Amino acid sequence: MKFRGPLDERPVSEADIQAYSDGTLAGARAAHVRRYLAGQPGEWRRILFYRRLNAQIRDAYPEQAAPPLNAPPRPRRAWRYVRAFAAAFALACVALGWVAVSEPSQQVLNDAAVMALMEAENAKPGAPATPEAILGPASAPFDLGAAGLRYLGGSEVRLGPFASARRYVYENGEGERVVLLGARAWLASGAPQWSAHRAGALRLLMWRQGGTRWVLAGNAQTRGLMRAADLATMPPRDSGAP
Repeated sequence: MKFRGPLDERPVSEADIQAYSDGTLAGARAAHVRRYLAGQPGEWRRILFYRRLNAQIRDAYPEQAAPPLNAPPRPRRAWRYVRAFAAAFALACVALGWVAVSEPSQQVLNDAAVMALMEAENAKPGAPATPEAILGPASAPFDLGAAGLRYLGGSEVRLGPFASARRYVYENGEGERVVLLGARAWLASGAPQWSAHRAGALRLLMWRQGGTRWVLAGNAQTRGLMRAADLATMPPRDSGAP
């Protein structure tokens, strides 16, 4: 069906009526349709019917309804994904930064082990006790009895504003003490086999396992020192083994 207007304008079509009802017709064409409707009062009832139908469709399917011409464009779903990914990436960077500053390096842990060993040796009976030498009731991470070492106690050692380690003190039958330090090492690769480092008359035995960096410190001549490192790094036996 065609609706004819002035001879110098294209006749109003059914598509024009539908577009005007939807609010998507603009400019001179919309003005032309309004002039046509002014002379066709009966057509307004059809326009109102179309608009009520469009409103019902928008209410039933809000995500699929077309936005008004002057409304700001909605953010695309892909942009929402980008923002979510950026937020997750920022949180991951913060978490990695916290892990980095809270994990002591190998050198820092080695230095702390030497200092802890000196404190443990100075805390022997007859020596003046200091607050740092008082050992807490922490349980031992390894049973080193097979190496001739008995557990004395443990405490926490601060290695910086955010880093710390756990200190465990053992003693052999001759009264010689060794110190075991353990600190978190989530970013370091595992090294279950121990390696040795000499520091003057001292020996440092180091390994990494289960997200923990371990250092066992003692005098190079201390009986049971190397055997203790073997026991600490020994893989667990199968439950069915004798």
